[in-house]
Amino acid sequence: MIEIDGSHGEGGGQILRTALALSCITGAPFRLVNVRKGRPRPGLQPQHLASVRAAGAVSGARVIGDAKGSTELLFHPGPIRGGDLALDIGTAGSVTLVLQTVIPALLFAEMPSRVRLTGGTHVPWSPSFHYLAEIFAPALARMGGHVRLAIARHGFYPAGGGAVSAEARPAARLRPLIVTEGGGLARVRGTSGVGRLPLSIAERQRDAAIALLRGRLGERVSIEIETRAVASPTPGTFLFLRADSRNWAAGFCALGAPGKRAETVGEEAAQALLSHAGGAPVDPHLADQLVPYLAIASGTSEIATSCVTRHLLTNLWTVSQFLPMRYEVTGKEGEPGHLRVVGAEGTRRN
Repeated sequence: MIEIDGSHGEGGGQILRTALALSCITGAPFRLVNVRKGRPRPGLQPQHLASVRAAGAVSGARVIGDAKGSTELLFHPGPIRGGDLALDIGTAGSVTLVLQTVIPALLFAEMPSRVRLTGGTHVPWSPSFHYLAEIFAPALARMGGHVRLAIARHGFYPAGGGAVSAEARPAARLRPLIVTEGGGLARVRGTSGVGRLPLSIAERQRDAAIALLRGRLGERVSIEIETRAVASPTPGTFLFLRADSRNWAAGFCALGAPGKRAETVGEEAAQALLSHAGGAPVDPHLADQLVPYLAIASGTSEIATSCVTRHLLTNLWTVSQFLPMRYEVTGKEGEPGHLRVVGAEGTRRN
């Protein structure tokens, strides 16, 4: 039984999701205490419980403490099951965070898997569906992990109602990843979307982003942002920007909200991209999302990120509780840095 303090580091739900994924892969049970201890609403909330249920479904786990508000959880996984899984997260619980939990395990299932999720696809404090599809999935593919993502409906805060599916193929091993040079920003692409709102809002988001980007980048970088009216049960907006360098891609997303000007959405996404551009290739969000895969890979990985975050440091610590991986981070928190991970060649125990 691995004992994990859920208040370590940034002390949020990422510790839970990473622990669930690595427990399924290694077969090691764990006990998590002080779950989200420092949060305004501590303990497990509905979207965290969705991750617990999903991990339990793919591993046939025995679970104790899976109740709203619980600050302690015991998780005993069984063999990883492939096949079909359907889960309604409810309201605007993030489907992408649940996918972060189950995708690592499904790469080690005995058969291909398909996961269908209903919930929030573009909601605060979580990666958007576009980010997972355009940034995370291609990065994982370079390591030998293949996931195909599709969206049928977009789900915005607070109602959710989005619908996505993910298909994962088993991977015998994952290759290490070396991404230390970006090669310079070559072009910017993006999608400005609205659900059940006038398309003019998407156009204003786009125009504001382009104005800020052009002011800083000039004409040397190609910028293409499409506007779209998306299927959604409730109103909402988003702007996703993709920064393509010669060797890599990074992603940034801003969301609309009642009373928030469309121009503000566009400027937020553009400013996030500009803060990253010209530096290390891997954006801060992808750096921490890749940690479990780097730890499982059969070799030494090295990535340069434009910002060392507490999420990254916390995720490294969590993974090290399950796997005999070794890692080194150079660079201070909040600044560009370099991550080196010697993978444990982790596979599930037979």
